Amino acid sequence: MGPVGPSRAKLLKELRTLVLNDTPGLDRNFADSASLIASGLLESTTLVSVALWVEERIGREMDLGAFDLIAEWDSLGAIVDFVERHGAGAARPRDG
Repeated sequence: MGPVGPSRAKLLKELRTLVLNDTPGLDRNFADSASLIASGLLESTTLVSVALWVEERIGREMDLGAFDLIAEWDSLGAIVDFVERHGAGAARPRDG
């Protein structure tokens, strides 16, 4: 088993803070499963901030055109799922 990263709760808290700071007027109590992209809640500038946050967590740059953002990142929970799926490989040390 590889190294353990931040807990899911910590990732959700960090991401919620980022989204709330970048989206004035957003209800602070929105659910982790609430639609962010399809509903139009996230503006493009916030989406860029989220992308940078994801890249920091998984340890590599991403091509946002390589996957369906709405399918993969439409909620806080979905974004954290993405980080958990893609971050595990980035955390493993290389052999020799």
